[in-house]
Amino acid sequence: MTAAAGVEAVLTRLLGGAVRLETLKDKPGRRRTSRAVGSAGTAIVKFYASGRALDVAARVAALQGGPSEPVLPRVLAVDAAMHVVALSEVPGAPLRLALLAGDADGCARAGAVLGSWHRAWWGRRPSPLRPHTAERELEILRARAASAGAALGAAVRHRAMSLAAPWQCPTVVHRDLYEEQILLGDRVGLIDLDDVALGPPELDIGNLVAHVELLGVRAGVPLTGPLRALLAAYRRCGPVLDRALAARCRRLALLRLACIHDAPELLQRLRGSIATFMGATVVG
Repeated sequence: MTAAAGVEAVLTRLLGGAVRLETLKDKPGRRRTSRAVGSAGTAIVKFYASGRALDVAARVAALQGGPSEPVLPRVLAVDAAMHVVALSEVPGAPLRLALLAGDADGCARAGAVLGSWHRAWWGRRPSPLRPHTAERELEILRARAASAGAALGAAVRHRAMSLAAPWQCPTVVHRDLYEEQILLGDRVGLIDLDDVALGPPELDIGNLVAHVELLGVRAGVPLTGPLRALLAAYRRCGPVLDRALAARCRRLALLRLACIHDAPELLQRLRGSIATFMGATVVG
């Protein structure tokens, strides 16, 4: 049986006959994410170029022991030989829509759930998850800088030198959090957990703020208001954040985004303060 036929057989068992695949994301050489639709339901199917399937499935499964919200995908099937994981589909619309619509209430719901999630996992260490250290974050950034243009790469490496201090890893973090990964429906959902790890909650906050800044720049819409609503709700429900670490994580994310999107103009945003979004009471 070919790999394609094997995947089709697995999905038919899960979802019924006449399964069709709709590509959602395609990162050549890394991963393709599809929605599988069959006569009995749907699933999200991830096809990996590497042998990550078992690791990803173990991480997602370990998180089922957390709070009931956010709603997380469940592992439906995994096949290491075919490099495939099938996950349940999480309902909801991406947070991006609420941000662009200025929906402060929806953004506050997302912030409260994210804060509660970080708090619920505080001090717990699910065995498949590993610490995501500051050095590992810098390794990823250096790899991005190496693939960027010479001038941009050099500028990113120079600015990253001051961001290298170690950090603690006290809770579970998404590690690649942005506005497409948080879903708003009857409940708040969280998806794309491939890289979930142990880390500082400030890493998720810094990533999210930097991505929302990029979204606002691209859309030409100021998103400070809805983002403040999200972060205020996070502060009410989540762990106390270290403002200096959150600012550092935001800068690391902006540097990475500048490389990914070939956007040197993002380097100018490094001069800004995360207090613009987080207010003056981030730390106690």
